[in-house]
Amino acid sequence: MTTCITGGTSSIGRVLIKALARGGEKVRVLARPTSDRRGLELPGVEFVFGNVTDPEAVRRGIEGCEQVCHLAAIVGHRAPVSEWWRVNRDGSRNVLQAALDMGVKSMVQVSSLSVLGPTAPGEVADESRPVDTRKYVSLYQKTKRAADDIALEFAAKGLRVMIVYPGFGYGCSWASSHPSMAEMTLLRMAADKPVAILGSGKNRLCAAYYKDTVQGIQLAHERGRAGEGYILGGENLTFPEIWAVIASLLGKKPPRLRVPLGPIRFMAHVLAALRGRSVIPAEILDMASFDWNFSADKAKRELGWAPHSFRAGMAETWAEYQAAGWRP
Repeated sequence: MTTCITGGTSSIGRVLIKALARGGEKVRVLARPTSDRRGLELPGVEFVFGNVTDPEAVRRGIEGCEQVCHLAAIVGHRAPVSEWWRVNRDGSRNVLQAALDMGVKSMVQVSSLSVLGPTAPGEVADESRPVDTRKYVSLYQKTKRAADDIALEFAAKGLRVMIVYPGFGYGCSWASSHPSMAEMTLLRMAADKPVAILGSGKNRLCAAYYKDTVQGIQLAHERGRAGEGYILGGENLTFPEIWAVIASLLGKKPPRLRVPLGPIRFMAHVLAALRGRSVIPAEILDMASFDWNFSADKAKRELGWAPHSFRAGMAETWAEYQAAGWRP
């Protein structure tokens, strides 16, 4: 079995490549020549250099592969509006078209909970909830939703493509585009950097351990139904609950300080203007601003997905960082 992966140097992509390589599967990664491939040049892993915006490069990447995992997207850095659409929407179309033309057995397109929109206080949503796209506030939401709509069109054409919606990710992995939840919480507290509860601390967010997300992707290939979407999210927790778990694992006291979001948004805007990239990712601000309370019952029922508890996932994350020699 050979799997083609786009976006392999993303946080989830790195974990996925390593999991497939450990399982003895062949992996072909479509990556830009400038992508950071450290730790990914493993036995059975081949890199094809190109971009999802180049249909010929996409076809070179997919040729001879039975499966496709499409993760490539602009996420956390500044780019012209046209580039967001060219990569996230048009790039997805290129991957879907090549997968259909080359007769792959299955394709999983990795979307995001942000595409499903925030939930109302007290609401627990699932894949069937209607989404009001007029309430989208970011190019990421708009362009990823467009990509998902295209995936459904290709499912109707006969491509066995499934869409997965990971929650807010954490784990021992990283991406150059933006810091992960673990970097903003676990590693900050471990390094004795200032930590605080962002916003009111009352909103819930659906956390997702990268290893669980990867397992969900693999199960979607095996058991998913074409044209169906699957939420891959673990526990729905408030920031005080998240900090309580992390503080307990590190033997520290959870933060009491609460920081309003207004000053953080202003600082994020200033830093992005000065550095030309997002330093405080919009994803973190969205997590702190809204409720993201979702049920993964469909994935558990139809795919047999069994995610870790947040405590277990974060404990594994901390153990892996320590084993890798992480230091403050």
